[in-house]
This record gives sequence, structure tokens and C-alpha cells, in this order.
Amino acid sequence: MVLNFTAKALDSAGKCQFHDLIHEILLDAGWLLTTYNLKRGERARLNCFEASQISMAEMAAAAVAVQLVAPPLGEVVGFGLHESKSYFSKKIESSRQLDERYRELNQALKWLLAHEKDYDREVLRQKEKDTSNTYTLWKNKVSEIAAEVGSLINKYERDRIPKMYIWKRSNMSEKMATKLKEILQLCNDPPRDFLVDKLPEPVLKELDVPRIMGYQTLQGALEEILALLKNHRVKKIGVCGTKGVGKTTIVRNLNNNEEVAKMFDIVIFIRVPANQADHELQQRIADRLMLKRECNIDRDEVARRVQTELEKKKYLLILDEVVDDINLIRLGIPNNDNGSKVVIATEFLLVCKLNRVQRRVNVKQLSLDEAWKMFREIVSDVIDFPGIQPIARLICNKCSCLPLLINKIASSFKLKESAGSWQAGLDDLKPWPQLENQGLKELYSCLKFCYDQLKDEKKQRCFLYTSLYPADSKVYTDYLVECWTAHGFLGDVNAMTKYKKVRNRGTDVLEHLINVSLLEKGEQMIYVKMNDCIRQLALHISSEYPECSFYVESEESEDPSRLETWQHARWVSMIGRKMDCLPTNQDCSMLQTLLLQKNSELAIIPEAFFDNMSTLLVLDLHGTKVKQLPSSLSKLTSLKALYLNDCVLLTMLPSAIEKLKHLEVLDIRGTGVNFIPSYIGWLINLRCLRIPYITGGNRSRDQGYIDHDVISKLDRLEELIIEVKSYEQWCIDAESVLMQVASLENLTTFRCCFSSSEILGKFLEGSKSWRDEKQFTSFHFFVKCESSKHPKILESFEYKLTNYVKYCNGEHKDDLAINEILPRTDAFELICHKDINNLSDFVGTSSLNRIRGFWIERCNKMSAVVAGDQVADANGITSENGSLLPNLEQLYLDNLLHLKFVFRGPLHPGSFSKLHTLTIQNCPMLRRIFFKVAVEDFPELHKLIVRDCSGIEELIFCQEVTERERCVLPKMEMLILDNLSKLRSICPNNNLEWPSLERLNILKCPQLKSLPFSITNARYLKTFTGEQKWRNNLEWTEVEVQERFESLFLAST
Repeated sequence: MVLNFTAKALDSAGKCQFHDLIHEILLDAGWLLTTYNLKRGERARLNCFEASQISMAEMAAAAVAVQLVAPPLGEVVGFGLHESKSYFSKKIESSRQLDERYRELNQALKWLLAHEKDYDREVLRQKEKDTSNTYTLWKNKVSEIAAEVGSLINKYERDRIPKMYIWKRSNMSEKMATKLKEILQLCNDPPRDFLVDKLPEPVLKELDVPRIMGYQTLQGALEEILALLKNHRVKKIGVCGTKGVGKTTIVRNLNNNEEVAKMFDIVIFIRVPANQADHELQQRIADRLMLKRECNIDRDEVARRVQTELEKKKYLLILDEVVDDINLIRLGIPNNDNGSKVVIATEFLLVCKLNRVQRRVNVKQLSLDEAWKMFREIVSDVIDFPGIQPIARLICNKCSCLPLLINKIASSFKLKESAGSWQAGLDDLKPWPQLENQGLKELYSCLKFCYDQLKDEKKQRCFLYTSLYPADSKVYTDYLVECWTAHGFLGDVNAMTKYKKVRNRGTDVLEHLINVSLLEKGEQMIYVKMNDCIRQLALHISSEYPECSFYVESEESEDPSRLETWQHARWVSMIGRKMDCLPTNQDCSMLQTLLLQKNSELAIIPEAFFDNMSTLLVLDLHGTKVKQLPSSLSKLTSLKALYLNDCVLLTMLPSAIEKLKHLEVLDIRGTGVNFIPSYIGWLINLRCLRIPYITGGNRSRDQGYIDHDVISKLDRLEELIIEVKSYEQWCIDAESVLMQVASLENLTTFRCCFSSSEILGKFLEGSKSWRDEKQFTSFHFFVKCESSKHPKILESFEYKLTNYVKYCNGEHKDDLAINEILPRTDAFELICHKDINNLSDFVGTSSLNRIRGFWIERCNKMSAVVAGDQVADANGITSENGSLLPNLEQLYLDNLLHLKFVFRGPLHPGSFSKLHTLTIQNCPMLRRIFFKVAVEDFPELHKLIVRDCSGIEELIFCQEVTERERCVLPKMEMLILDNLSKLRSICPNNNLEWPSLERLNILKCPQLKSLPFSITNARYLKTFTGEQKWRNNLEWTEVEVQERFESLFLAST
């Protein structure tokens, strides 16, 4: 029955013009049909076994019918007869070719994979190259096809499809044919130029970089740099500090910093050796950018390529060990406005200036605790062996708190394991410039190079002389220049030479020594410092020159009273050594400088102490307990500078002082000496005189008779400071003394108290020196002020202001003389004026044009500091276009009880155009600081501090603004509001921009419920400080703003 069905199916197929095709099919399945035909008439005679075989044949025939007939019939529906026959022929042919195609495909895959391995080998060989995107796509396609072919081959080998399954075999055969074609295409069309130049890595990590975590000095410097990298106004940053202080370690950590990697598209770290030419530096930058080197290419072309590579990138360029000016534009470094930065690390302050860095990070020496910690970490466990730690501390103290010295010296001790060997090492330890160590030789060579670069022998002597003062101590610059001058390092001072000119020369030398990092600049350059490392270098160099022979007492020095200690020394320094006695009978015939200051137990100077010191030029007894000076003082016939200041027990000067004909500088401030003994008049070469005024009255000659006329005899005097201690008596004597001062024709610097503005007016009228503005260049005048302590306003500046006036308890009738000196004044303190309502009432506002610092305090009739509609000139004539205080940088308003306005009315263009800091405190009537008409006039305001103003309700009154007016305080970085009990609003307009605000401190402002800041208008805010309870009650309009500000918040303590 089954065979009949099969035959009918095949017969039916034959009737459909498929006879030839069916014939072939029957041949392939012939054994079934033949068996069927042979057995058809004999089935009855078949045994059971044969019958079962026939039955199985029937089943197989049925399967063949299904496999061979049903699928093609389904697929050929709609085909013509010719097409259908061709289709079946192809299927049969594909089925027959399956095994051959399997073999071909297998072989082709091997060829393809071999091709891939060849490419991979070339990629590995040329590691400096990168693969092209085309090659990446080709490899991906190879991997994809290899996986598909592998799966197909596995299926073939697993299934082993019998030949009777023509349809399955043909399908697999066709898939193999398709994959074979794809493989051949990949083999015949490989990627060309598959290796291309590599793109530069965003960051090339420095290897073996010392960790700085745990060393706040180093970590703090790094954090300061990171903060500046986020400051959108700063493009160029200097990292400055002496050799060995850790600058390179800091910038290497900066290069490897993960936060930096996220901030910039590329970080370029380059060391710049001292002898490297600009084109070599340029090529190293080009190499870092993976730019191809070519022969015969000029610098300009390299610069263009560097610029093209970087102009669309946000880059960080770190240049280490820079010793000179670098023209970045010439190198091809573009001045991008996309946040790109340049960091220049150098040991020379001058290099920072030459390269015009906008901010400088000064890297200081480690603290003593940090130095000890670093020393311990290097030496490791051996430091805890018995008896070693006390010796180790002494050794560490010799390392000048410099990481480089600590590393080198500690490393040389780490293999010593007994206290004896450590002690022997300490005993043999020389000053570091003499140590035979490669790292220290490098340090010495570098610092010696700085010294040699001074070239001028006198500058070198100035540097070496400064090493007489303790390491890291404050050496006041005026005093130091005077000592240099006494030794002739700055040229001769004679009748034709102005001391001012020599002092200016000394200031120039100081600035140069600071710029080349041999000295450290103190506040406003009032003082300088020399660190211990540089000092050891200077002392070592001094020891090689007989004319600079010295005796400097240190902790390890022997008893200074021993005769041999001072022999042959030209410079002797025993500063702050707690000496109570001095040596006698010494041969000090070569001695030129003797520094004994700050020996608080030194009370007696032997009578013959100065007998053999005829060559002495500088004698400093400042801060000792000396009660009187010996008569042998008269033997100091070469002495040029004598410092007795703060010898509080010294009440008189000996008459022997009149023998010091060459004396140029005398300082007796802070002593009990009453003004000027008459014999001071014999000091005809005196150029600088600093004296106290205690009480008046006459004394005997032995007591030092006071003669006011003595001042007029000092006709070469250029610098005079009178320190008033007895103000009441001074009010009696002031006019007489000041008229004598007015007679001096060479005066350049004068600091004194004027008991009334009338006396000031007489002095100005009678002073020949004052009338010469080019000559009289420095003054501190205290008018009607009982105290002449160091001015507050001067302390707030980073640089030194020379001309200062403090005016107290004034009235309108007193203001005329003040009006005369203000045009030449840099800083002005106006205290307790009784009449003025605003500055226009006080003086012509044009008189204030030079003022840089202004302090106004307790002027209780003042209702407005400035009224823009009342600007007047010196003659009181109102000006319509006069700018107010155009050079003012700092303004302080304190205790102005009736002040209602700071700035009232429209301000003329240029007014307050340089104002940097505004501080207001204790002004209870003040309601607002800025109005819209005024707030736009402060383009340079960086700091606004408002404290203890109980009436302030609003900081800025500014409701409707145009797009152009939104950025009202473009450079304000710091806003501090403290104890403003009625403050409800900083500004009612939340659309204002605060593009530079970084620090926000708000304390004791309970009524302030919301802030006008958002994520976008104060995007650079870094710290937000206030009380925790107040912050919890703040109202926020957006969750994102609240989350950001809370992340910056620091609770006040």
C-alpha cells in the first residue's frame, strides 16, 4: 500500500513532465523500487524475514516520496515546466557537491586565518603604529565568518547527512558555497594601509613617582594647583621653590592624577633641561603628540602642525625644571579659550615673571614633623633599634627639611644597624655641599650655577653676607641693604652720592636674588629669608674666600669666648645665642661685622672690648640687655652702621659716639635714650637716623644734653624716623623739632607724628625737601594721632606702599593741609572726623586719585561714602565727568554709625575701576550695599566682606536687568556675610550671573531663607560655609541646586 502510494506520487510527478527527473530519482532510490517490483507477485511465497524487509522498504519509499516530492511541489507552484526542472537539477547538483564544498571551505578558512595571523604578526612587530579602522572592520568580519563557518563545518561533521536527504544536503551545500565566496572575497581584498600612526595617549603615566599623601606641605601644593586648573580665569600657573624642595615630585603626581585625566583631552609632561634649545623642546612636544618626524622641515612648519593638533583639544602642558622664558606661541602651543592650561615648574621666581604666569604656587620646605616622617620611612625599621633614634633626629635636622637631602642622606644611613655606626656617621657628616653623593652633587651644582650666574662680584658678596643670619629667619630688607652699603657692596657713599640711590641699588639686588630663588621674599618684601640649604651653600662658598672669612655660631659651636674662635674672621654672627658675656683681649683687627642681636642675657660689654676693632663697619646690639656702652666705642673709627634698637635698658649714649665720623646709620628706637644728645650733631656723615621721643627738658652734657637744633646740623641726613612715646610732651615740642626737620634739604624719607594739622601745614610750607616731589618719595604722617603703630591698611597689601597718612579727630578747619598731601598719598586712614557727611565734603575728590588703600572709621556724621552727584575738584567745583578713586584697590568702612549709603547716585566712568576688596563692619544704619546704578561700576571687585551691620536687609537692589547687565560683579570670588540679623536677600533677581564666585560664607543671618544662586549662574563655587541649622531651613527652588550646594557645604565651628 505504501509502495503503491509512492509509485503513484512518482507517477504523478512523471505526468507533470518530470519524467527524466523522476528517472534520476528512481535510480538513486532504485534498490527500494526494484525490490518492490521483484517481490510484488511473490509476496505470498516470502518468508517472514523477507516480508519484514519488504515492509521496511515500503516505509523507506514513503519517506523518499515525502522528501523528494512534497518540497519541490510546494516550491515550484507557479513555476513553468522548464524552470521547475532546472531548479530540481540544481538541488540535486548541490547535494552531490556537498562533500567537495566542505573540503574547499575548510581549506579556504585555513587560508583566511593564516592571512589574519600574518597581519597580527606585522602589527606586533610595528608597535609604534596603530591599526586602521578598515583593518578593525576586516578583522571583525573575519572573526564573524570564522565563527559561522566553524559552526557550519561542525554541523556537517556531526550530522553526516545521507545522500538520500537531497534537500538537506543541498541547503547545507549552498550555505557552504555562500561562505566560501565570502572567504575568498576577504582573502582577495585584504585591507590596505592597515597600519597608521598612533594617536597620542591622553596621559603618559610617570613611573616610580614618590607618594605625597601624608605630607601636607606637598599635598597642599598639589591641591592648590588642582584648584587653579579649575579656575577658568587662570591659564598659566607657576610652581616655584628652591632646588630639592619637591617641585618635580608634585608635578609628576599632577601628571598621574586621575582627576586631571578627566579634565583634559591630553596631558603633556616635559622636562626642560637648562641647556635645551627651543627647537629641541618643540620636537619633544611634537613627539609626544605622535607627529611624524621629517627631514628638512623648518620650525615654523613644526609649530603649525603642533598648533593644528592642539587647537581643538583641551590640553594641559606641564613644563618642569624651566630656567628661562619660553615662547609658547613660537613652539606652536595655541592660546585656547577652552580651558587649556600651562603649568611651569621652576626654582626661579624670575622665570615665573618672564613667562607671565597668572598665579604662583610656592612650594615650601617640609615641616619638622614631615621631615622626620620622611626620614623614618626611608630608613625603615632600623630607626627603632636601641639608641639610634636620638642620633637619627640630629641627622634629620641637618637635611634642611628638603626632600632631596632627606632622601640622599637617609639612604646612606639605612644600612647602619648599630648606634655606634650611626654616631660615627653623624661625626663624619659634613655640611651637605661637601658630601660625596651624586644626588647632592647635582643639587650643589645647580645652586652653585645660580650663584655663578649672578656674575657681578658685588651681588655675590651681598648673597654671601646674608648667610650670617639664621636660616629661615626674617632679615629686614632696609636693614640688610644698610649692612651691604656699609661694606661697599653697593658702591661708595660720599658727599656726591645720594643714599637713596644706593638703597635703590640694594633693592634691585634683593629683587634679583629673590628672582633667582637664592632668597625668599617676605610680606611686601619688608623682609627676606634664606633657607637652610641655600645658607649652607653660601657658607661653604664663603669659606673659600679670605675676604669673606666668617665665624657663625651654631648649636654645635664651642664657647664663643675662646680666643681662637674669632681669629682672622671678618664677619662674626652670634645672633640669639643667649650669651651673657663677651670675650676680651682678642685680636679682631680684621673684623668688619659683629652681629650680637637678640642675646637677651647680654648685659655688659667689657670696657676695652672695642679696642682692637678699628676696621669694624657694622655693629648690631639690637634686643640685648646692655645698659651702657663702653668708652672704647670711640675706637670704632670706621663704623658705618650702629643698631641699638630695643635695648630697653640703655638710657644714654656715651659722648664717645661723637668720634664715629663715618657713621651713616644710627638706630636707637625702643631705647630709654631721650631724643637726640647734642653730640649727635658731630656725626656729619649720618644718612639714616631712627630715634625715640620720650620726654622733653634739658640735661647735663654727661647725660646727653638735648638740643633741638642738632637735627639741622645733620645736613646730609636723608632718612629720619621719630618714634613718639610721650605724646603730651611731644605736642609741646613738636613745632620746634619739625621746623628743624623742615630745614633739611636732602630729606627723602620722613616718618613722624604731627600734633595738629596746623603744624603739618607749617612743615609743608617750610620744607625744602617736600617741595621736590622727585626727592621726597616716602612718608608716614600721623596727624593728631596719639598712636603711630604700624598702619592697619598697609598690612593688607601684597606689595609695599611708601606714602601713608593717618588723620584723626579732624574738623573742616583742619582739612586744608591734609588736602595738600593727599595727591601724593598711597594709603589713607581717616579716623573720627567730626564734620564730614561724605568724601566730597572732606576734600576735592580729585585729591584722592592716587589712593590705593582707604580706611574710614568712626566718622559718625558720614551718611554716604560717595555721592556720585557731588564730585568736586580740589577747588570744590563740581565736575560732571570726574571719576572717583580710580586707583583704589581696598576700601574698609568701620563703625560708621550713621552711614546709610556706601555709593549714592550715579558714578562716573572709571570710578572704583580697580577696587579689589570692600570690607564693611559695624554700620547699623546701612540698608543696602549696592543699587543697580552702582553695582555695574565694580569690574575688579574680588572680595566683599560685610560684618555686624544690624540694619542691612538686602545686599544688591537690582530687580529688572537686561541680558547685558546680568553679569554685575564679574570677578567677585569671595562673599562673606557675618552677623547680619535683618538680611533677607542677597539679591531679589535670581537671573544675575556670579561667574567667578568660589567662596561663600554666611554666618548669623537668620532671616536669609533663600539664595540667588543656581548650578549655572555660580558654576565655579567651591566652598559654602554656614551654620548647620540655618542650612537645614534654606528654601530651594530646584532639587539639583540643593544637592549641589549641600555637597559643597561646610558647617561652621
